[in-house]
Amino acid sequence: MEKVKRLDYVDVCRFLGISLIIFSHITVPNKVLQWLCAFNVPCFFVLSGFCYRLHNFDKEFVLKKIKTIYVPFVLFAMIYCQGGLSSWVYIFYGSGMALELGGTSIVLWFLPCFFTAVIIFSLMMNVCNRLKHKVWILIAGVAVMLVGAKACEMLKGAQPMLEKYGYPLNFDMAMIGVVLMIAGYYIRPIFDWLGEQKQWMLMSIAIIFFVITGYTVYLNLPESLNPSCAHVEMAMGSIGNYTLFFCNALLMSMALIGLAMLIDKWLKNKVLLLYIGRNTLSLLCVHVVLLLGVSKMFLLMGLEHESAEMMILQGIVTYVIVIIVSIPVIMVIRRFIPNMVGQ
Repeated sequence: MEKVKRLDYVDVCRFLGISLIIFSHITVPNKVLQWLCAFNVPCFFVLSGFCYRLHNFDKEFVLKKIKTIYVPFVLFAMIYCQGGLSSWVYIFYGSGMALELGGTSIVLWFLPCFFTAVIIFSLMMNVCNRLKHKVWILIAGVAVMLVGAKACEMLKGAQPMLEKYGYPLNFDMAMIGVVLMIAGYYIRPIFDWLGEQKQWMLMSIAIIFFVITGYTVYLNLPESLNPSCAHVEMAMGSIGNYTLFFCNALLMSMALIGLAMLIDKWLKNKVLLLYIGRNTLSLLCVHVVLLLGVSKMFLLMGLEHESAEMMILQGIVTYVIVIIVSIPVIMVIRRFIPNMVGQ
């Protein structure tokens, strides 16, 4: 199979995306958290569709995705698990709620969700490629995903068991992820064209989308739908208004891609950004432990954030420390236990 050349700006975008996820797990002002959670996870689904290339949907493909996505999830979840063997049932169930009940890191919820979304999306794209009227079939598939996700949301509110444990492998959020992937697949030609235009066009689009979503994000705060999570949070199944959710997620993802393309053009030395961007799975799995270590260090030093400004400053310092420490950790994992990250 012909090896596909990596796009540097996509890796830069992954760096930006994982950075925003780390910031959302640091103590930050509520307004900042609401803004971050509106698109930090969705952008990874969009990027996956953005980079998709048609391939055979067969046993080899499924096994590869199990190795590169699902196996790392299980291994890290078991390492972080504080319960006994009975907790493994929660791990294999794979929902965010189940991971919390199993005493492992809830941050890992994304991996089984992403795995499920990739399988569904790839199957849909293969089916559409073999049939006539591809666009209409794909539109029908998107409708099925949206109706299915909404039905899951309604059923979850009516069934205490589902409300407690969520859906296996976060199947409900995976359907949302599939829609984002399809959108990412179809916006790729737009950015291929923009990449050949003047830089001010990219800059204008990024600024306009950031400004628009700086307002619309705060119109979609689903407190009434999930009082325990007063902001959009895919990990908790908290989407709010579907139209606002998808508009915010897509506009912010497009702004982030545009920003990444500009950074790729402006920066000559992007070694750090590219390295982190190509190892986001490793960083996703280890950053919570690093955050906990930095938090304890600040506690021992007697440092506490007494204002929003100090909270943001301490958050930035925490982020820098996590990135610096994560680099040797990622190197060790890749060198000695590559199976942990699906390599």
